[in-house]
Amino acid sequence: MSAPAPVLLIDGRSGTGKTTLASSVAASLTASTVVHMDDLYPGWDGLDDGSRLLVEWILTPFADRRPGEWWRWDWERSERAERHTVVADRPLIVEGCGSSSSASRVLADTVLWLDAPVDQRTDRLVGRDDGVDWLAAWTLQEDTFIERECPDRDADLVVEATGSAAAVGARVLSVLERDDRWRPWLRA
Repeated sequence: MSAPAPVLLIDGRSGTGKTTLASSVAASLTASTVVHMDDLYPGWDGLDDGSRLLVEWILTPFADRRPGEWWRWDWERSERAERHTVVADRPLIVEGCGSSSSASRVLADTVLWLDAPVDQRTDRLVGRDDGVDWLAAWTLQEDTFIERECPDRDADLVVEATGSAAAVGARVLSVLERDDRWRPWLRA
């Protein structure tokens, strides 16, 4: 039996560049699936629920080499929408706050904490289409999750998201290139 496809969790606070980094890593792999925690949270008060659903719907089946199934959260309608399948035969990248919990870390191969200065994160968030009306309540959820789950302290790799997105991606890829679990999946 061949080795299972690896799992990368990219956690960090809002505005650190997790989505951009996940896209960069995915583009460097021969095949992969990217799951965004934003699609799992059941609304602005759903960080903990999204973290739990990641383990239940996706990571546990993936660890058993079975397809995972999840239902995207429709932010405009405030309800679950279409179903998605995560196949277990290609690398999985999950990005978003709450992706690295004590329950999810044991099901992952590589856990990354992405950090950035608060002013840089705020500048990025202010530029988003959805505004920042949600930011204060969301930050409280992030604080509670980080204090309880320690994703920053228990990560395999902590990366400062300073400099260009390309430079951050290159730093992460240089680590993955030295890892036997990831090397077969990286583009030459």
